[in-house]
Amino acid sequence: MTDTNRRPLILIIAVMLTAILGGLAIGLGGSAVADDYDDQIDEYQDQIDKAEDKIGEAESGIADTNADREAAQERADELASALENTDAKIVEASQELEALEAQIEPLEAALAEAKEAVEAAIVEQGIVADKLAAAEAQDEAITAQIAEDEDRVQELQSRVAAIARESYKGGSAEASLGIVFGATDEDEFVNEFTAQQSAARVQASTLAELDEIAAVNRNRGARQEAVREYITELKAQADALVIERQEKEAAAEAAKADLDAKLAEAQEVKDYLESQRQTYVAQQAENDALQAQLRDQVAALFAAKKAAQEGLDAAEAGKADAEDAKAAAEAEAARKAAEEAAKNGGSTSGGSSSGPSASGYFAYPTKSVYITSSYGMRYHPIYHYWRLHAGTDFRAYCGTPIYASAGGTVEWAKTVGGFGNQVMIDHGVVGGDYVMSSYNHLTRFAVSSGQRVSRGQLVGYSGNTGSSTACHLHFEMYVNGSTVNPMSML
Repeated sequence: MTDTNRRPLILIIAVMLTAILGGLAIGLGGSAVADDYDDQIDEYQDQIDKAEDKIGEAESGIADTNADREAAQERADELASALENTDAKIVEASQELEALEAQIEPLEAALAEAKEAVEAAIVEQGIVADKLAAAEAQDEAITAQIAEDEDRVQELQSRVAAIARESYKGGSAEASLGIVFGATDEDEFVNEFTAQQSAARVQASTLAELDEIAAVNRNRGARQEAVREYITELKAQADALVIERQEKEAAAEAAKADLDAKLAEAQEVKDYLESQRQTYVAQQAENDALQAQLRDQVAALFAAKKAAQEGLDAAEAGKADAEDAKAAAEAEAARKAAEEAAKNGGSTSGGSSSGPSASGYFAYPTKSVYITSSYGMRYHPIYHYWRLHAGTDFRAYCGTPIYASAGGTVEWAKTVGGFGNQVMIDHGVVGGDYVMSSYNHLTRFAVSSGQRVSRGQLVGYSGNTGSSTACHLHFEMYVNGSTVNPMSML
């Protein structure tokens, strides 16, 4: 934890200790019972424990946050390394495509939801239409029943009127008494009386039926009024559903238009990326070829220097043989002289030498060591293919000083295709192997070809020349003409 983070925690502990000491002082002055002191001490100790727990939680949270930040930075560095040598427009297009695809999914969900809403509106419209049709059919049935009953009422009213006319012809009491006193005989009287009684019953029955029909029609009228109110409500609901459906259809069309626009935009970006694929692959093939040429050149240098060294070794061996022969002759002469001077004595001496070891011989090429990408195969996240990352990338912001990893001779300091401004140092034979190191994408040089440099000497400043998209140091090491993981040498 940093001093800045610790300072508030120290203040918290100091305040709590002050509270503890103050509490103890009050306890001593206000009570002479030891148990009270113990209780207060225990209480304050609990407070200290809780504070320490909170401090531990805070430190754990800070550690987790730092770990998350470091992991995110590592992923960002890996991505940057994987996208090295990729044109910035291609990277921007890929990021744009990723953002568009992230927008497409919710738009698809919105369109599906809008379509479901339209389908639900259609179903609801159908339900209301069915209800409306049923209500209108019921209204028509009630109307037909009422009309049918009106015909029956007219028929019954005509019957009642006819009976009334026949029953009350004359319109006086004598006419009624005529039934009794006007009869010529008993049979006539009975017949007339029976007829009168039948007419009365028919009239009463007809009037009762009229009352029943009237009551039924009153109920039908009330029911029809309720049905017609319901029909009015259903029609209003149907009209509202038409508007709602139109709105939902419009929303669905808008959602579809938005989705189609995003899909078209995404397809345009995909088409651009695809159109750039062949160009990019060709450029990478050219870069790979240039890097292969460089490695071939390093291998050729190694072969030439090895051959020269072998020739030198052979010449030195021949010289050593001649010197050995001369020494043998001189030894023989000395022996003979010694025999002649047997009475006199002599003395001899010798020595040895050794070369440098690779262990601890090479240093990091930057003062602040932060590796953003290691040696090994890399997968391109846009065009999905593998290629060798033949060195170690160090974070080195633009203009950062870059230093020689070990002493040697600057083979060249020049611009090399793909690598940009490059310094190549020949370290000679180290630990039995011929070693060279290269410092790439420099913004400018601090050494020149043929110059002798020592370990830690400034050779240039970091940049993003060549096929680089951001300032950094791409550091490579060659052992016997082939690239190796630099971390195995540092």
